[in-house]
Amino acid sequence: MPARRELGLHALPDLSGDLDWGQDPRLVDLVTSPEEYLRSFQPAGERKRGDGSTLYSLVPEAPRRIYKANPDAKLIFVLEAPVSRAFHAHAHNVELGVETQTSFDIALEIEPERIKAGASPFLCYATGSQYRQMIEPVDILFGQDNVLILIAEDAEREPRMTVRRIAKFLGVSPYDDLLPFVPRERQSIVSEMLARLRSRRKHPEISAQFRSAMVSEIQWMERRTGSSLDAWLKRDQE
Repeated sequence: MPARRELGLHALPDLSGDLDWGQDPRLVDLVTSPEEYLRSFQPAGERKRGDGSTLYSLVPEAPRRIYKANPDAKLIFVLEAPVSRAFHAHAHNVELGVETQTSFDIALEIEPERIKAGASPFLCYATGSQYRQMIEPVDILFGQDNVLILIAEDAEREPRMTVRRIAKFLGVSPYDDLLPFVPRERQSIVSEMLARLRSRRKHPEISAQFRSAMVSEIQWMERRTGSSLDAWLKRDQE
């Protein structure tokens, strides 16, 4: 994997020309040409290469461009409960200073307007939690055998098993001596911020509608993964 987290080349054509690139540090780091993109992987030599750009899951046309560039690519999604994901994304954006609307409920309410205006895809909280809309096109393009879905809580709880699953999926040897995941320092900051944001909600009915809409996403994920996600349902209804 390149040192740069968000390469984002395959999402680039869909980003608005009016977008304030300097507003979001994740956008500043995007590559702007195929040549620059390929140079990012040079240190890997002949080893398998991976692009970890989360931006691709937020831009609907990105999978088609990935397929055109490499139809044999394998895709891995690490997903958390959809309502929690949206809350965390909003809190993180507030922390970064790229989200000026500190009310999560109002941010949800104005999201459609933001999308039409060409705002950063990272401000798409509801859209980014619509997993069926995100994954079904990828399944069709690449085939389900080439799409691995990991549940974030499982990955954190059982990191070695997760690494073995990924290694098997990619056809590489697992690294059994992997150290346990170390929680990122910002997670505690996000937790504190979430508590503050929730206490300031001005339109709780928006959150209620959002929670209700996300139930169908969880049910679809259960069918897609063949796993029970009762923990997601419980967490997202709290």
